[in-house]
Amino acid sequence: MQQYDVVVIGAGPAGGGIAVSLAQAGKQVAMIEADGVGGVCPLRGCNPKKVLMSGSEAVETARHLEGKGITGRPVINWPELDAFKRSFVAPVSSRAEKSYQSYGINIIHGRAEFTGPNSVQVNEQLLKAETICICTGYVPNIPKIPGIGHTITSDDFLTMHTLPRHMVFMGGGFIAFEFAHMVARAGARATVLVRSNRALRGFDGILVDKLIEASFEAGIDVRLNTPVESFEKHEDGISVNTRKITFEADAVINCSGRVPALEGLGLDKAGIKAAKDGIPVNEHMQCLTAPHIYAVGDVASTPYALTPTASYEADIAARNILEPGSATINLRGVPSVVFTLPPLARIGLTQEQADMEKIPYKIVENELVDWFPWQRLGEKHGGCRILVDENGQKVLGAHILGHHAEELANTFALIIRHGIPLEKLRDTLWTYPTSGYYIKYMF
Repeated sequence: MQQYDVVVIGAGPAGGGIAVSLAQAGKQVAMIEADGVGGVCPLRGCNPKKVLMSGSEAVETARHLEGKGITGRPVINWPELDAFKRSFVAPVSSRAEKSYQSYGINIIHGRAEFTGPNSVQVNEQLLKAETICICTGYVPNIPKIPGIGHTITSDDFLTMHTLPRHMVFMGGGFIAFEFAHMVARAGARATVLVRSNRALRGFDGILVDKLIEASFEAGIDVRLNTPVESFEKHEDGISVNTRKITFEADAVINCSGRVPALEGLGLDKAGIKAAKDGIPVNEHMQCLTAPHIYAVGDVASTPYALTPTASYEADIAARNILEPGSATINLRGVPSVVFTLPPLARIGLTQEQADMEKIPYKIVENELVDWFPWQRLGEKHGGCRILVDENGQKVLGAHILGHHAEELANTFALIIRHGIPLEKLRDTLWTYPTSGYYIKYMF
């Protein structure tokens, strides 16, 4: 048996953040990882996805500027692009592991399982600690649909060395839309099947509709109210059977969401009860039924499953482990982005949330495609919808569709989180001509 001050289960942004902070404070820390040190974001998520999207961004920019000084379109060579992506992914785990070890953190490869409230077993080792942190993240959801075994997950998609001719993406979230936009510019046919009448829930509905229009223009077949009933494998590909129609595809990507990675952890032996969306925690990131155990990142039942929130929650947890009750979580003004073409961003309150919470507001809308930073790129789809308080003094929520939406989201995150008055924003001298310069005209 090995004794530690803290055992961290998971070596992604959440687990790594906690482990480093505590090790720097002099704690004896062990970190357990079953599927690659570094976590989903740099290995099987954000980073490889963005590298692959870089090719589509080049194609889209050229397409928008045809007849405006640009002749011909770039062509994506998927195997070369995939090799470029792998050059980013391949070094991650070894670099991360060496970095963690430099802080004195003991890295153990394997799957952890609780054997009691203060102990976990991994491989043949039994570890005990006063504090245990669960940072296992998300894994792809596998719905109980006949023939689901013929599909691949988002993790699998990001390791494809060649691109199938026709792909069906099952799901109405950001993964399905991002992948569809990616492959459509790479010359493949893309179909997105959304089970309900609303795609990209949590984002502004009016701007989502604009994004769907942009998707159709890019050749992506988006079908709302089209739940999948079964899959059938045959020599020429896969049949995707829905209530109304059957789609034939060379590959089907299951993008039906991700779920907390809790299987096999033995939470009951630690006195932890999990909910469907993760482990319930308090404002200090402590498990409600076992306060000496912390759940951090995607695995926790908190509103956002994002890399920045995982790192932020890790900091809150570490501070409370070192000094109980010293820090509370504050998720005001968190930015979320769908990295489609054009990208769609949401920061702060949505109109639905403001109505539900009975918060008075006004909405200011603008067509970004009429403004210079978007006109010069030939963009046809874009807009912003900004929620301000009833007195027009502060921004409550910001929703942006168009070039640089992801960068504008960072500025609005600062504005909303710290309640910067609109008069100060109008008084600020912004760089011109940039997308950020036009923030002062958005409200």
